[in-house]
Amino acid sequence: MAKKKQGQRGYVTLECGECAERNYRTSKRLSGGLPKLELPKFCNRCRKHTAHKERKK
Repeated sequence: MAKKKQGQRGYVTLECGECAERNYRTSKRLSGGLPKLELPKFCNRCRKHTAHKERKK
């Protein structure tokens, strides 16, 4: 029995919504038309938790 191909995974960069510094890199499934990733993360430049949005490399 053949294995199903899992969706392609690729790296995306998370960018601070306030200062636009790119602080984090994570992997995400690229196929499937998923919405852009947005997570609350700590920004070293702003020194507080802010919303970080997905940006391509």
